[in-house]
Amino acid sequence: MRILADLRSHLSEPNAPEIVQVQRVPVEGGTEIINGKYAIPMPMGLDFPIDTSSYILDALGDIDGGDVVSEGYAHLLALYPMFSNIYFNPLLTSDHVAELVLDQTYYLTDRTLTPPAEFYPRLQTGREEGVPDDGQMPTHTALMPSNGTVSPARPGIIITDEVDIGPYTLDCDSNPVGADEFMIYWKIYGFTVSHDVAADEGAQAGINTPAYRYLTEVDQEPSGFTAYITTDDGANWCPVDRLTPVAFCDKSTTVRLAFRNDSVSKVFIASYALLF
Repeated sequence: MRILADLRSHLSEPNAPEIVQVQRVPVEGGTEIINGKYAIPMPMGLDFPIDTSSYILDALGDIDGGDVVSEGYAHLLALYPMFSNIYFNPLLTSDHVAELVLDQTYYLTDRTLTPPAEFYPRLQTGREEGVPDDGQMPTHTALMPSNGTVSPARPGIIITDEVDIGPYTLDCDSNPVGADEFMIYWKIYGFTVSHDVAADEGAQAGINTPAYRYLTEVDQEPSGFTAYITTDDGANWCPVDRLTPVAFCDKSTTVRLAFRNDSVSKVFIASYALLF
């Protein structure tokens, strides 16, 4: 299932994005004109009832557990009973943008290179909460293409802030013990834009067509795309596959995720989640 929402209402004050359509997820390679709308993907294409009481953001412009995004991720968690909790970021609001590293205070170390290289965030996204003109365009956070004009080439990088899972992993004495097994989910999209053509003369005389923005369902693990997890604040980054459990020797109460793009095209990431 995929939800389409009205973009104008999402950008209004107060934030009250309207659900305008619920549809099946197209097959990989399927495209759709998305002008004036944005998509909210349900993990794994999961279905559940959507009616007039369903909503995207609450009255404060937040997700609150009863919204459609939270419902979708609750259904994803239910598919994997070996995990008890899920943290997710749907990248819908400026608050969600604030959960990403947006400056050069943190980096991903690539120890496969000689000497090891430190790669700082290179991404496209909105403005986090607390800065002038804060805001976010859903589905349009993107990993930048690799910059091959320097050596070593600079990949597109997204790094999350530390996720504190301690309060959700308490022992019988209410002490946070952390977790040692995790699973990562993400949803990526492709976008293309056609030209706005209005011609009276020449080869395209008589043509008057607007610019269309097309949303495309793409391979979720494309060539050049890598996801990582670290449980020791970046001392070691472990590559992970989508929805494939990864286990560590020691438990940790804090986790960071990172996404890397070594391809020559932008990779748009709509949302991501951590199961633990």
